[in-house]
Amino acid sequence: MGLRNWRKYLNKVVLLVLILIAGILFELFTGPGEFTGEIMQLRILRVSLGIFAGGVLAFSGGILQGLFGNPLVEPYTLGSASGAALGASIGIVLLGYANPAFSFLGSLMVGFLVLTIARIESGLLRDRLILTGVVMSFLCSSLVMLIMIGGKRELYEIIYLLMGYLGIVFTPERRFIFLLISILSLFIMLYLYRFHREFDIISTGVETATSLGIDIQMFSIKVFILTTLLVSFIVSLVGAIGFVGLVIPHSSRMLFGPRHIKNLVGSFFLGSAFVLLADAMARNLVVYELPTGIITSLIGVPFFIYLYRFK
Repeated sequence: MGLRNWRKYLNKVVLLVLILIAGILFELFTGPGEFTGEIMQLRILRVSLGIFAGGVLAFSGGILQGLFGNPLVEPYTLGSASGAALGASIGIVLLGYANPAFSFLGSLMVGFLVLTIARIESGLLRDRLILTGVVMSFLCSSLVMLIMIGGKRELYEIIYLLMGYLGIVFTPERRFIFLLISILSLFIMLYLYRFHREFDIISTGVETATSLGIDIQMFSIKVFILTTLLVSFIVSLVGAIGFVGLVIPHSSRMLFGPRHIKNLVGSFFLGSAFVLLADAMARNLVVYELPTGIITSLIGVPFFIYLYRFK
């Protein structure tokens, strides 16, 4: 890489850092209430949760788009996020909290069901995959409503689970779970990041990847299970925040190009900033806090239509 290219890359990294800092500051210092030490401590925890949730969702979206070679794929459109919400709702009713294991099983079952329905003899159909994922998302959302209402849960709990919410109460137990999940997620992302060359190759075509010795079937199953685990971690903490994994990987590719060694890192930082800014808007637009997923959906749905229509 020449000096000129290094300067361009450095400028983009600086821009990335500035965007993330802007998101952090906006989340910390906007909104009602006095800036007491206790409030700032709560907001710092909220910022940490937003960085983690946004980064993981965007990273997972970048991985899935590279794996399937489909710009419209992400955990939400595949049904994985809604499946995780379904599992989390069962955990809430049975155990009193969203158990990550329940979220993972729900996400895994729905994800594999979507892939099975969308698969034909010659492989996966792009439109069929998206439509199946959207239909399963609606089905899972309906089942979440039934399960939560049957379990006598409050309506706001259902909405926050389906749309995502960063304002969770951090009890000592939840802080430990958040710390443990963050560490596990970091190791999983680092492990997946090692395969950036494989994702580059697969993005050029399945035939090319096969000719170069990549076992597409085994590799896809492994990556799908690990990304499903990442998504289930997020949903068990903050609910199903949609469209982060759709919008952000495209923005990262615009900045850093198609190579996954750069755009996966860019996706993590941009995803963190995106969720922080969306959450800050959700806290400030109306008197009562909106679910964060409402803001991300208002941005993500037009973006989805644009990609589906023009890309």
